[in-house]
Amino acid sequence: MSTPPHHPLPPFGSVVSCHICGAIPAVHTVVRGHQGLVVTLRFLTEEGAFCRTCGTATYRRMTSDTLWQGWWGLLSVFAAPVTMLMNIGARSRIRSLPHPVGNLRPQLAPGRRVLARPPALAIMTVLVLALGSLVVPGLIPDTRPTFTAGDCVRNNAEWPEQDLEEVGCSSPEAEFWISAGDKCWGQDWLLYLDYSAENKPLCAHPMSK
Repeated sequence: MSTPPHHPLPPFGSVVSCHICGAIPAVHTVVRGHQGLVVTLRFLTEEGAFCRTCGTATYRRMTSDTLWQGWWGLLSVFAAPVTMLMNIGARSRIRSLPHPVGNLRPQLAPGRRVLARPPALAIMTVLVLALGSLVVPGLIPDTRPTFTAGDCVRNNAEWPEQDLEEVGCSSPEAEFWISAGDKCWGQDWLLYLDYSAENKPLCAHPMSK
């Protein structure tokens, strides 16, 4: 009597079927979510055997929901990112599965990637604007002029505000001449240090003196 051929078990533990659609292969894992409720918070879980399609849909939905529901509370600011980090392992196990076959019930629709959904786009927009407000001012060169003793200037603002512009000392527009800051007296004005080419105090004397 001949021995029947041996058929090894399919890979990925496919004897386990997806608890949502019944397809194989599937893997048992936990997908987590978080809700911040101002004064309290909720930790959400969906546990079971997921095929690649239903698992991807569950991961994307719960992560996207966490992105817009998970920040409304002091503790949630920390809990939400931790929750999403904990989902990395579940996402990796789900993605390692091949395309499912043999579903007995409708599969969940994965939909768009998490980063292509409105909550993620809104958060990325806020982060880009916040980063831009910190970085861009440092990239814009300072166009304020600098002076040394002996230059002549006019002020395009009302003192004590200073919006100084260098002009020729023989020009009728010249209002002040510049000297070292230790020589200020009377109606002289001490200039903002930003106007000093040598980062030393400077003084503006009225040309009428």
